[in-house]
This record gives sequence, C-alpha cells and structure tokens, in this order.
Amino acid sequence: MATQKRYNYCIDFIKGIACIFVVFLHCEFPGTLGIAVQAISRYCVPFFFMVSGYYCYKSTPPISLENRLNKVKHILTITIYSSLFYILFALLQYWIWGDISLSISKKDLFAFVLFNQMKVIVSQMWFLYALLYVYIVFLWIGGKEWFKRYSLLITTVCLTLYVILAQGLHLAGISVPNFIYKNWLIEGIGFFSLGFVLHQRPKNNVSNSVLLIVFFSFTLLSLLERYLLGRDFGVNICSIPQVIALFLYGINNPNKHKGVLQKLGKTCSMFIYILHPFVWHSLERIYGAMQIYKNELAMYMMPILVLGITIILSIACYKVQSKVFNHSAQAC
Repeated sequence: MATQKRYNYCIDFIKGIACIFVVFLHCEFPGTLGIAVQAISRYCVPFFFMVSGYYCYKSTPPISLENRLNKVKHILTITIYSSLFYILFALLQYWIWGDISLSISKKDLFAFVLFNQMKVIVSQMWFLYALLYVYIVFLWIGGKEWFKRYSLLITTVCLTLYVILAQGLHLAGISVPNFIYKNWLIEGIGFFSLGFVLHQRPKNNVSNSVLLIVFFSFTLLSLLERYLLGRDFGVNICSIPQVIALFLYGINNPNKHKGVLQKLGKTCSMFIYILHPFVWHSLERIYGAMQIYKNELAMYMMPILVLGITIILSIACYKVQSKVFNHSAQAC
C-alpha cells in the first residue's frame, strides 16, 4: 500500500518562521545583531530542501513518473517567471541608474550552469535553480529502489563534503569560493535526500523536550562557531543537528501550531523567498536617494520594512494566483 499523506501543520509553521529568517539572513541588521541573526538562521535553506525531499518520499509503489514530472514542471514554471522578473528588474536599474553590469562572460555562464551562481539574476535565486536541478535528478532516480536504499549514504557523503570544503579547508588555510559547495549537488542533494531519509523512518521516540533542547543548544553553538571560525560558510556545522532536530519536531507534531505563521508558511513562503530581494534592493535605492544610510535607526528598520512589505506583496500575489487558478478551473 502507498503511504497515506497526512497534512502537517507544524512543518508549515516552521516554514513560516524560516521564510522570515531568510529575509533577515539576506537583508542583515547592522553590526553584531546582523552577524548573530545570520549565524542562527543558516538552517533555513537546508530546511526548505528537506521539505522537498520529505514530500517526495513514497514507500510502495515508488513515486510515479507523472508525479515526478509534475514536480519538475512546477518548479520550472516558478523559476522561469522569477528569472524573467529579475532580468526585467536588472534592466530597469541599468536604464535608470546605469550602475549594474549586464555583461556575462563564459566563466559567469559556466558558474551559473554548473554551480547556480547568479550574476544578472539576484544571487538569492540560486535556491530555485538548485531545487530545479535536484528535481531533475529525482526525475531520473526517484523511481529506482537503490535510491531509497542508499539515500542515507548519499546524505552522509554530500554533507561530509560540505563540511570539508567549507570549514575543513578554511581551517587548513585554503580558501574555497562558497559556490563550490553551496549548490544543487552538495547542499541541494544532501539536504533533499536527508528529508527523504527522515520520511522513511517510523516515528521516532525522541521527546519534544529533547528535540527542542537540541535545537536551541545548537542554535547557541552556531553563534560560538561563527565567533571561533570568523566567517560565514553558508551552512554551519551546527546548522546540521539544528535543522534535523527541528525537522523531527515537525514530523512528531503534525497537528500543532495552527495559525497565522502556519498559514503564512503554507501559502506564502515561496513568494516571500522570491520577492524579498526585489523589495530589499528597491528599498536600498530609496535609502540612497534619501541619504539615510548613516542613520542607525533607519538601518535597523530596513530588514523589518523589507519583511513587512514582502509579506504584504506575497499575500497579494497568493490571492491573485488563487483567483486565476479558480477561474481557470471553473472555465474547464
């Protein structure tokens, strides 16, 4: 029998929190607060990869080719429209201010195709392309029994490579560009397959108290890791147990945390991810025009303003999308 899909309110609740921290991760608060928030927020993008892998799991029969194709088509549509939006945004900035480069070298194209490193499209959109690549890989291997059997090994290899290429080589005095490990193959496949692995396991016996203690302990340790290692690596070592504990808490409590944040995570998390760089960079232009970059209060307010405006735009986009789809369904 195929596994029954049960709606999980708690995972959507965590998605709601994670998409808020993603905004603060990119549009940073000034000074020490910004560094601290960035350090504790590094679990967010891995969490979204894990959600994708978790919902791709099916016991028997393997997830159908049609379902895998639908997942690819869905993320491809989102990626195309988001890319066109940011290309137009780049062109608009170029025509008005002329202070951004639209030239793309062969090296830039290579880094984009292989490592999802963006130049004209805002760098935060790497996640969409990485997720698209991961779904394409899953289209090929998702129906194969060996993927289920070796998914834990795949997770272990990818995350070990991440730690070695990021923190390990840094400690050895070797500098590696973060897109070498922060891409679809290592971070994307690693955390996607981790979500897939966690769905294979029966409900664990770890109590909520222990999981929350682990999560908050490693959240604090991520601050210490950032202080000791002295730079940002994309995903901290402490982020791995941090996100596993949080995800297990979500799995164990599917009916908890219904409410505003849960609804935000369910309906708007992708819109928030896509729209926040647009709001952020637009607000930077406004700050520049008003010459308030040296105003400390204004700089502390920027991330909050970006979050608020992004949420409003995301809710509006969701409502428009819902009306369009409802109209199309009625027309059919």
